[in-house]
Formats: sequence, structure tokens, C-alpha cells
Amino acid sequence: MSRSSLTQQQLDPLGALAAWPLAPAIAAIVTVSAVTATITQTDQAVQAGNAPLGSLAITAVTLAAILLVLASRPRNAPFRGAAHVAIGVLALAAYLLEQASRWNHNALIQDDFGPVAIGLLLLGLAPYRPWRQIASTAGILALVVAAVTWVQAPFHSIDVAPLVFVTVAVTQVLAPALAGAAYSRRLVGSLLAWQTDARRAIIERTEETRARVVRAVVEQQRTELAAGVLPLLTEVLDRGEITKADIVRAGVLAANVRKALLRELDKTWLDAAIARERAALLARGITPLLVVADPDRRAAAFHTDQRAATAALLGALCSAPGFDPCSLVVQVTAGDEFRGTGAPRPALTRSPLNTTSEIPLSTSPLRTIPDRGPRREAAPGAGAPASAPRLDQVTIQVGIDLPARAVRALLRPYLGVLHVVFGRVRVSTSRAPGRRPLVTLEFDAEHGPERRRAVRPVR
Repeated sequence: MSRSSLTQQQLDPLGALAAWPLAPAIAAIVTVSAVTATITQTDQAVQAGNAPLGSLAITAVTLAAILLVLASRPRNAPFRGAAHVAIGVLALAAYLLEQASRWNHNALIQDDFGPVAIGLLLLGLAPYRPWRQIASTAGILALVVAAVTWVQAPFHSIDVAPLVFVTVAVTQVLAPALAGAAYSRRLVGSLLAWQTDARRAIIERTEETRARVVRAVVEQQRTELAAGVLPLLTEVLDRGEITKADIVRAGVLAANVRKALLRELDKTWLDAAIARERAALLARGITPLLVVADPDRRAAAFHTDQRAATAALLGALCSAPGFDPCSLVVQVTAGDEFRGTGAPRPALTRSPLNTTSEIPLSTSPLRTIPDRGPRREAAPGAGAPASAPRLDQVTIQVGIDLPARAVRALLRPYLGVLHVVFGRVRVSTSRAPGRRPLVTLEFDAEHGPERRRAVRPVR
């Protein structure tokens, strides 16, 4: 994916979430200005026009404003290109309807709400759409505005060259729209530069600490050997012979070393994140029971942004008021078993957070899922093709003794990020008598060539 097609929402979901209040503010300004301009100009005999067309113009600009707010909501991320096109079409329709309602009666163009509405609506797309798309949309709509303004120039009350009217009208479109495009371009460039610098710093820091880590590992191995193996070897050297008890003892030590090595090899970043939260809870004097169910180590295939979003969510859940330290269960299961088999995938539909809903998985609830052993990946040619992306399903269950409104407030910023870096996201709650409310979060993690962003380094 080229730099010109990236957005702030893709590179910095939290920053886009912080910028979301701009969308409702722009929607309110556009709607209020349209209503005010229409009412004010209707009272003027010179500019009195067609009232039904004026009402349709207000309706169109209101729909564009509502669509901007809905499409930019964190739970609807990422912002789709279809919404971008729809907003542009509605804004243009509002402008054309406004001009048609006062055709041959539009004495001034400074008080028209259409050009300003187009520019402000395109400005609201800055955190969510690529800068080139915003700029190209602004250019196309500005050409239409220029053509309509040129045709109406003879009917304006001020006798100046038509180019002056065109300049005034087009400026109202291009000024805010190009400001939004410039914001998007500059911010994307800054984020890419920051990511490049961060990667370079990580590489340098890794090289600096590599020797330190090696020394720590060697020291740990020496400590483990000193506790078991070295005493055994010392006793054998002192006696000058190997007894049957020594052989049995050596077998036990070898088995323990093998178990420790396998345990370390099976750990993933998800285990490390849970271990970090467990240590934090123990430091607070809480004895937790945090469970990770990922026998196939599928979490190892998660991308960097997916890992960061999941780890941040787990940290927020474990530090939330009312958190049940013995309730957190994280499960990663295979979702690609539905590819190429003809079996439909279970539909994940959003449900209100304050309702009780059943987990839409093909298995039973997490607490009763039997261990069916490791799964074998399908060979190329059998089932899904080797080039098909792998789809994993992540399910997090946690008990939080909070009202539904407080749970929504707690999860809102994290859900905005999850909607960007993962697939479909679903949140539901259930409550058994005498137990804390159980919050269930489910989202899809798709891994494949088309999910990786090929970001060009910033030079």
C-alpha cells in the first residue's frame, strides 16, 4: 500500500479516535448554517425561491452530515470509500438543489450554504480518508460549482466579471477541503517517519542488549545446572563410579530440562502479556487465575498492531474496577476451517452491550471447551489454497462487576482500535444469578499478504 493511500485512522487509530468529535461539530455547523441561510434568504423578496427545492437541499445536506457522523464512529471503523463517495454526492446534490431553488433570483453567492457545506464536509474526512482522494473530490466538486456560478453570473446584484464570482464560490469549497487534505498528508508523513525512527531505534537497542541477554541466559542456565546437574557430576567424580541411582537421577534432571525448554518454546507474546498482567495483580496482593487457550500457537501469526491492541485491551480489563481476577479467559481458535468446505461461517452480529446473548461459535462456551489436541494445517490443494489468508477467531471472556454503561465507557476507545486492526468485532454480556456479569469480546484476525501494509520507508 502506497503512502498516498494511507490514512491517520490506519496508522494511528487512537489519534483518529481523539479526532472524532470534529465530525459531529462539522455536521452541526453545516446543518445549522443551511437552515439559517435558507430561512434568512426566504424572507428577502429579491432572493425568494422555490421552497420545496430549498427543503430538499436542506434534507440532502443533513443526510450528508449524518452519514459523516455515523461512518466516522469508532465502532464503524474503518471509514469506507463508499461513505466518502456518498457524502460527496449528497453534498453536491444539496448545492445543486439550493441553486435550483433560487435560479435567476440568487443576488449574492456569499450567503449560499452549498459551497461552504461541501468544503466543511470534505474537511471532516481528513482523519479517515487518503489525502489524494479528498483533494480529487474537492477538485471535481469545485469544477461543478465553478460552472454553475459562471452560468448565474448575469443574475447577481453586483456587476463584476464572472471570474470574480467563480473565485469566491470555489474558494469556499477548496479552502477547507484542501486544508483537510494537507492535514491528512502531513500527519501520515509524520506517522510514517516516526515509525521508521522507532524501528531504527529498536534495531539499535536490540544490538546493544543482545550481549546482555546472552549473558543473562548463560547465567540462568548455569544457575539451573548448579542446582541439579553439577552436584550430581561432583558426586560421581568423588565416588569414581556411576550407580543405578545416579542414572535415575540423571534421567529425572534431563526430563526437567526438556520440559523447561519446551515450555519456553511454546510461549508466545500472548502468554507474555498474560504473565505481565498476572505479575501486576500479584504485586497488588491479588491472586489471579488468567487462562490462555491457544494450543496451536496461532497468536504468533498476529501482526504488530494486532498484538499491541490485544495487549492494551487485556491491560485495561485487568485494571478495570470490578474486575474478577479469576475470570479472564483468552482463546484463539482456527477460523479458516470454514474456507473451502462449503460450510457457512457463524454470523457475528453486534448486540447491545446491556443484553444477554449467546456466543456465536461452533463450540460450546469457553469454560467447557474440551482439548481436542493440536490441529493440522491443511496441505496445499486440500481445502483452501496455500495462498488464501488464514483467519483466526479471538474470544475474550472476563467478569466485570460494573453497569452496562460503565462497561461501554471502558471499552469504547479500545473497540475503536480493534475495529481498525481486526475484522468483525462483537461485544456481548451475560449474567448468571449470584455471579458477576460476564463480558465476551469476539473478533477475527486475518493473516495474509493482503493484510500486510507495504509501507515505504520515509527518506
